[in-house]
Amino acid sequence: FDNTIWITYNTSNSGLPHNLVRDLAIDGDENKWIASGGGLVKYDGSEWFVYDTSNSGIPENYATGIVIDKEENKWIKIGDGFGPFLGVVKFDGNDWTVYNTSNSGLPNNWIGAITAQGNGSVWIGTGGGGLAKFDGINWTIYNTANSGLQHNDVTAIVFDENGKMYVGTGGGLAIYN
Repeated sequence: FDNTIWITYNTSNSGLPHNLVRDLAIDGDENKWIASGGGLVKYDGSEWFVYDTSNSGIPENYATGIVIDKEENKWIKIGDGFGPFLGVVKFDGNDWTVYNTSNSGLPNNWIGAITAQGNGSVWIGTGGGGLAKFDGINWTIYNTANSGLQHNDVTAIVFDENGKMYVGTGGGLAIYN
């Protein structure tokens, strides 16, 4: 929308591999990153590039969320809720790293929310495992057993300008500072 005209991009007039767009992010170069039902898409304003299982390290074509951290790494939620829950994938521009319960401190592979904090940490909300904080080296888990988190199903995470975190859960809203 340019304040006058809406432009629609879909599979018939663009490089989108699927019409279901689940999430969007914009990197420091103004590239648009699109989590779609057909993979991860990068749109630079003129060209479309699709990252999917045929040409990248992404383990599943159904991308449900994306966030970009301060190092410009793309963190992608993978899995659709009907098939396997595969965890989170980090793409640094060259390499793909999958984080799940079998190879990291992630407590559950179902990912309800993901956000990047200004200090470089990535926060991942899981379905049943609580909230995971990854600082690039260490994993810290917050759940009902070890914190004031009232429910282990975390579906939304946001930070305000003062660093206070708001966490949406299956049991209500939690605020952490």
